[in-house]
Amino acid sequence: MTTALIVDDSRLARQMLKRQLAEHGIASDMAQSAEAALDYLRDHRPDVVFLDHLMPGMDGFEALEAIKTNPLTATIPVMMYTSQEGELYLGQARALGALGVLPKGLQPADVSKVLKNLRLVPSNASEVEPEPAPASAPSEAAPQLLDRERLEAFLEELFYKHGNALRAELSRDLKRELAASKPEPAPAPSPPAPTHSTLTRAFGVAAALLGIAAVVLGYLLFTTTRLLEQSDQRSRRLLSEMTATDAANARAFDALRATARPATTPKQIGWSLPAGGQFAFGEVPLDDSRAEEFNGLFQRLAEAGFAGTVTIDVHVGRFCMNYGPDGGLQLAAPEQPATSCEQVGWPEIEATTLGNRQSPAFANTVASAEAANPRLHVETVSHGSSEPALDYPPPRYDMTAGEWNRIAGTNQRIEVRLTADETTGRR
Repeated sequence: MTTALIVDDSRLARQMLKRQLAEHGIASDMAQSAEAALDYLRDHRPDVVFLDHLMPGMDGFEALEAIKTNPLTATIPVMMYTSQEGELYLGQARALGALGVLPKGLQPADVSKVLKNLRLVPSNASEVEPEPAPASAPSEAAPQLLDRERLEAFLEELFYKHGNALRAELSRDLKRELAASKPEPAPAPSPPAPTHSTLTRAFGVAAALLGIAAVVLGYLLFTTTRLLEQSDQRSRRLLSEMTATDAANARAFDALRATARPATTPKQIGWSLPAGGQFAFGEVPLDDSRAEEFNGLFQRLAEAGFAGTVTIDVHVGRFCMNYGPDGGLQLAAPEQPATSCEQVGWPEIEATTLGNRQSPAFANTVASAEAANPRLHVETVSHGSSEPALDYPPPRYDMTAGEWNRIAGTNQRIEVRLTADETTGRR
């Protein structure tokens, strides 16, 4: 019988989820704290763990990390069962190993859908058991590039150490020479008047000291020059090796690109996005409706035995916009001249961020598909507004904002690429 572990400090929340799971024939054990859950998992292996976030003592993320870092419990699916919301929280949960987020207060139909995606209850659609993933053939490790910043830091440290050593050596030599040539003071009741011979000896000692200092400085200059030449030779050798490594990496990349299997389109399995994949101004590109559409794609890929990567490319249009009463940007009136728009398009960083937006339902759909088919990998790529499908015309005084925004609407789109795993030889 399928079993679940519900971890929540709220007795009411535990009982509500337990009743919903019981309606689907799933037995539930309950723990009121993360510590109690970890004790339970030492002797039990449930089919799924529903984990609250805010609890006394250890919170949900700390418990999730403890479960996923323990080899004995790392393979147990974990769903965060919490009132926490937002794309940032969902991304943090998935990064720590959770399959997704099940918000508290969901309707029974939504809970049923999550359980079907987790393969804990049978689905109406026919399911194809995934074949075991073939062992990947060993590949040669690509040569790693030398880090230019590390090279610069190494050279800077080298010159710094040599400079300190030279300064210390110079100081020691000068002290030794001065100490050896310093005459012993002789006590005298009164200093004798300097004579010609005394002055001659003093000048001789001074000249000797200057000669010794000149010899020492010459030696240090010679040593410093030699060390700098050796360091320069090492730097040139390292740069030469780095250049050779760059060239080897470029050749390896070219060879890999030449042998890579070209990406296919979803049309080969009888699937396509409605309306050409376009989404309206202000919409979340990967929202709940996209989750339903892509769930159909993932089911078809499972039935076809597809193994590889599904790449979802999101492109943002450069719309003609004006500032509204609330300070936000909105589409310009269709009859307004395009040249009078207060802003055309978003800054590229902001456009890329808009393309990365997705709803929790979409993220959960992707996580469930990857969990059900270990040979499937899904990645989303936001291209911002840098790759329009239709080129934007140069500004004209007779062009309206409506004409411009029709082009921008065509360029605001979602595209899908399928790339089969090289080791399977199948699409």
